[in-house]
Amino acid sequence: MDAVLSNFMKLLKSSGLKLYQDLTKSTEKYIRRTRFKVGLTITLIVFVLALIGPWVVPYPDEGAGYVPPEASLREKKPPSLTFFFGTDTRGRDLFSRVIMGVRSAVIQIITVIMLSLAIGLVAGILAAYFKGVVEVVLNYLIELFISIPAVIIALVLRLALGPGLLTVITSLVVTWWSWYARVTYVYARSVMEMDYVTLARLSGLNPLKIMSRHVMRNVLTPVLVQAVTDMGSVLLEASTINFLGLGLPLNSPEWGVIMYEGLSVLEIAPWVSAFPGIFLLITALGFSLVGDTLREEMDPRLRRRWRLWF
Repeated sequence: MDAVLSNFMKLLKSSGLKLYQDLTKSTEKYIRRTRFKVGLTITLIVFVLALIGPWVVPYPDEGAGYVPPEASLREKKPPSLTFFFGTDTRGRDLFSRVIMGVRSAVIQIITVIMLSLAIGLVAGILAAYFKGVVEVVLNYLIELFISIPAVIIALVLRLALGPGLLTVITSLVVTWWSWYARVTYVYARSVMEMDYVTLARLSGLNPLKIMSRHVMRNVLTPVLVQAVTDMGSVLLEASTINFLGLGLPLNSPEWGVIMYEGLSVLEIAPWVSAFPGIFLLITALGFSLVGDTLREEMDPRLRRRWRLWF
């Protein structure tokens, strides 16, 4: 009787454990899918607004920075049916300026990510392939540039080049290429230890072909996923540089610039800084959700990292 009861309890325990594992797996999968759908929806809306923004806003000239003569009569108007987000400190339609700022945000993100990826991939693969002096020098440069804040670079470029999009992009690329070089270097080092790479090197294959055919193909996917995850961080850094007055000039349709313009009237007209800030956070969240989900799908060990919180 005791043996039968013991076997029954073991069966019940194993069935309960299996049920718990199935429910946990289904819940995690649903959360990942929901999170990805939300992030992808936000990202698609952002890119669509970047394309059609100038044609859907009610005041495109004001969105681009133009101050009409009658604007002084409607400065700091609160949100209404006429001005959805209210007006800014100079009487311009804030909704038009925020929507027009989507294109500026996308241009900065895509340009910085593409240039940083191109430089980082080349530097990381070269550091992993060539041992000795080349590896030491490149790793030293990577650690050097990755430790320099983008704001410091932007300050120097602001003094040398003046305000503008070039200052923002250059300051971010100077710091972000080293991050992708480090990520590429880590993945490339593991690829270099594979047998097919060793055989290719022993057979006398051209190093350029080995790096492009065997190494680049195997490190490109995880690095691209990391780039999608970093888009939100790049946007936040770009907006910070512009908010501090080190990037794009005043009156530019850029979220950081608009928030800076509303800083002086934060107590009486908080919507001037609030709406571009909300768009900034939602956009960064969308990129982060998509990137994190893709990264978790590539590395199953990350799927259960939430358990470490408890």
